[in-house]
Amino acid sequence: MCNILRYEKRHEDELLALLKNEPDWNSFTSDVAIGKFRESLLNSESYICESHGAICGYVRALVDGFGVYVSELYVAPQYRNNGYGKELLGKVRQAHLEQDVYVLSDEDLYYGKLGCKRVGSVFQL
Repeated sequence: MCNILRYEKRHEDELLALLKNEPDWNSFTSDVAIGKFRESLLNSESYICESHGAICGYVRALVDGFGVYVSELYVAPQYRNNGYGKELLGKVRQAHLEQDVYVLSDEDLYYGKLGCKRVGSVFQL
């Protein structure tokens, strides 16, 4: 069981500590990028996933008048295969029923497994 909450500044330290454990996320958490990443989490539509009171993942989406674009989706390795990524994506989808939601990702197998439809080089939820 998890709770999906709108990202707030109070979540920053715990989320960044989680992501700093992942070498693949260095482009977001490096000294050069961290300030811009902190700002983007607050200025985008971002949600966190909590399991037993601990942050275990997040999603960040860019919203404009033409669509909703999921930029990042992350679930910590020890929490994967519990449906948390799907729940995070579902939260974005539910918040934008009137708009198309696209995923910008290189994790094609994952999104295909979820049943997302490929549209050009992106997936549609």
